[in-house]
Amino acid sequence: MKSIVKSSALAVAILAAICSAGALSASPGNDRNQYAEGIYSDFALASDHEVVFETRTLARGPAKKLEGLPFADLIGEPHYRLEFEETRSSNIVAPTLAPLSGPVDRTELDGGVEGFDVVGLPVDKASYRLLSVRVTANGQSNEHRALEFCWNSLGHCVVYDPQIEFLDSVVNNYRQAKAEGYGPRIHEQPVHEQPVAAGDGVGIQAVCRLASNRNIIGRSLTWSSRTVTYKNVYGMTMVQKTLGGQQVGITCNSSCYPAMYGYSNASSGYGNLGYSVNCGRKHATGTSGRKGKAVSETKCAHKLTGSAKAEVTVKGTGSGIYLAWDTNGGVDGQGGSLTDTCGYF
Repeated sequence: MKSIVKSSALAVAILAAICSAGALSASPGNDRNQYAEGIYSDFALASDHEVVFETRTLARGPAKKLEGLPFADLIGEPHYRLEFEETRSSNIVAPTLAPLSGPVDRTELDGGVEGFDVVGLPVDKASYRLLSVRVTANGQSNEHRALEFCWNSLGHCVVYDPQIEFLDSVVNNYRQAKAEGYGPRIHEQPVHEQPVAAGDGVGIQAVCRLASNRNIIGRSLTWSSRTVTYKNVYGMTMVQKTLGGQQVGITCNSSCYPAMYGYSNASSGYGNLGYSVNCGRKHATGTSGRKGKAVSETKCAHKLTGSAKAEVTVKGTGSGIYLAWDTNGGVDGQGGSLTDTCGYF
């Protein structure tokens, strides 16, 4: 707590000195149609609004005026983390505010705007905004600071918010998945009804069908392979994961019992500058009488220092099976399950 107070006091002193020198112009209240606001808005959308953000611009100016200042002196040290998983089309799952545990990536915190010049983003062409961000998730709220940098001449902006790991990349992965219409490809096998004699007319013989849709006898869901990339504020790739394709399916056999099928292809990934990646996968099926279930999932976890973990076991029996995951760090995944019943209707 003492270190946080000292850091906050230092940041205030620095900001006061810059303001007195005319480097910043105060801009109280909310800003609309800004890059950072769009990032936070789309993060909230990806979480189905389980996360809510409120932002205010505290100061703005030419990025060059920040030379010589570590980002930590401007926004303070992270004191909590918004934790979540990204699964099924890069949607945000189970967001929660948690106390910061373990080390933080100091590549950016101890860095400054000089790093942009190194990667070909001229600091003298950039502007910045210092933001106050209030976040609410799972009934809890907290407030912190973040930075937005924009190069209007290059059509490039980025948000640095160490309380939300790889925030900018998370949202852009979501935007890409949404633009591509990513999701499971559905294939259905139609029922072929056979007319038969029935008394003095012609009727339809009862045939085997799926209870969920009596026009089909089989269905499959297929998720294609996809790649997610996480970059730091300077645009350096820190983590990349390739999530393997997944499939679950059911067809009713000649005795009208479920024949479950599918696959879970392997995933892979790598990390830089201290990040580790671990991936797991599992395909399993089970039946209980005429009811069947198939499940296929893959997940990759990334973690700064130490070992990332993504391990999975099958629980339950028959059509009640499910996958139990043991993960740590940031998690991405895809796949799902399918449950249905075969019967004569």
